[in-house]
Amino acid sequence: MLIKEAIANKKLILFSGPSASGKSYLAEKLGAKHWYQGDTSVALIGTDNFLNDKKIFSKFSKLLKEFGCPELAKFKKDWHWTIEEYKDDYKKWQEFSSDEEKKKYEELKSKLPFEKSQDKSENFPHHEKDGRICGMACAAYLLPESAKTIIFDDISTGIESYFKVRDVLLFTSLDWMMKNIKSRGIDVNEEGTSLYQYCDWFMATDKPDLDNKMYTSETLIEMLTAVGHDNPKEIIKKLGVDAKLENEFYLTTRPKVKAKTIVNTRDKSTGRAIGIDNLSI
Repeated sequence: MLIKEAIANKKLILFSGPSASGKSYLAEKLGAKHWYQGDTSVALIGTDNFLNDKKIFSKFSKLLKEFGCPELAKFKKDWHWTIEEYKDDYKKWQEFSSDEEKKKYEELKSKLPFEKSQDKSENFPHHEKDGRICGMACAAYLLPESAKTIIFDDISTGIESYFKVRDVLLFTSLDWMMKNIKSRGIDVNEEGTSLYQYCDWFMATDKPDLDNKMYTSETLIEMLTAVGHDNPKEIIKKLGVDAKLENEFYLTTRPKVKAKTIVNTRDKSTGRAIGIDNLSI
């Protein structure tokens, strides 16, 4: 069951789309601040936050304590949803925690079950398990009322298993994507990185759609070669550039993409993707 009602005073927005498409850039332009940096009315929460960064882990523990789980907040080996896997520590926590804390823990676990982040079918477009999505949901739930707007930053839509959100897909034209990949030193040949994610969200079409930029197989091969891709024809195939499109194609969304709002983060768009100055949160 979606629990939007439980944080009804918060506006929930998902910035989805490939890595290097400008999600953090746009969020910060809109006045957002990372949730672990202190009080903010617009909080940015990304999956990358839920690895094991000590600074972020410490902030999350503070939120748990303020929520009413002070003993749970002292548990430092891992995120709270894994505590039951550490049987000795879990037993110790049960001994030291109050009945009220146990109730608060059960509330958190029941409303934001870790299992939802393991539902591959709900994590479009990659369809992979990702426990970090549970972390994003918990952080949003635990943040104070002063965080009136939450922006989730993810390459997929798994957060929708927890909340009803406004899904804003971020689009970057191919030439800009190549520039971003090069500037960030991303391994363009590694499966699962931003270029491959791009092919999961977008595909070739015969008419201008998201913007009016036209490409050919030849120009795309030149761009891919310039950033060091070993097999440009692989990307051409993934984008669906067939013989009919090789001399002229544009970009559109994949058929299963549901986002109603699509933002071009780098260019003033003349197509279905709006420019960043036209997005309001």
